Amino acid sequence: MKNKMTQIVVGIFFGFLMLIVGAQTRVFGQQSFNLVGVWQAVVTPRNCQTGDPSGPVFQGLFTFHEGGTMAEDSAGFPPPLRVSGHGIWAANNMFHPTFAYTFFRFNADGTLAGRNITRQNATFNVNGNEFTSNATVEVRAANGNLITTVCLTSTATRFQ
Repeated sequence: MKNKMTQIVVGIFFGFLMLIVGAQTRVFGQQSFNLVGVWQAVVTPRNCQTGDPSGPVFQGLFTFHEGGTMAEDSAGFPPPLRVSGHGIWAANNMFHPTFAYTFFRFNADGTLAGRNITRQNATFNVNGNEFTSNATVEVRAANGNLITTVCLTSTATRFQ
């Protein structure tokens, strides 16, 4: 009888242990990295064919809002030559969000030069407070014609 009772207690203990371990595994497996917030980025222009750096590294800011909209600012252009970017984001894959934004560029005399359209694919690091991304930028003239395509990589850290 004592042996039977020990088996029951041990069985119940291991049953609870499996429930606890299983629940923790599910929580980790279901963890969604949240893009919402402000991110400070270091951006590197790259040659689209070779991947080699092709210009000076610059700072950027991304602000991702609930509901899938975003804002972007960059130190890559002097302030009178561009405005803030506005765009959208999606996290269809919780580890690899995508986002796109556009901004207007201006000539030195203040006339419209055109706009840039940037599309990025990001990958979160393990803790969710940093991501790396690859971007393609369409540089368009004021009439909408494509002038050139530029590639970028960036590393962004959550602003806290």
